Amino acid sequence: MVRACHSCQASKIGRHTKTALNSFDPPDRRFGDIHADLVGPFPPSEGCTYLFTIIDRFTRWPEAVPIQNAEATTCARALLRNWIARFGVPDSITPDQGPQFTSSLWRELHNVLGCSP
Repeated sequence: MVRACHSCQASKIGRHTKTALNSFDPPDRRFGDIHADLVGPFPPSEGCTYLFTIIDRFTRWPEAVPIQNAEATTCARALLRNWIARFGVPDSITPDQGPQFTSSLWRELHNVLGCSP
């Protein structure tokens, strides 16, 4: 009914704003540029309620690491133990804008590893 009403549509408050997508330079090697994100919370399973996800931009290889909480230290530990220990330090890590990825710990991790955010 509302979709068919012209005056309803004209006075409707727009809730979705469109923002420009970031443009990324194409990666030049495997495991050099990765994206990280946090998914959850989920119902607990073996003490874990979140998934820390990492995707390599070149190969599109995905990893999903079950973690107990959404804290910055937990995410950093998951990255170090489950990605960097296996594939090495990437040139860049692009996370979403969650608070665990904008923390001082996460910035210091980038500095120590020598990779760009």
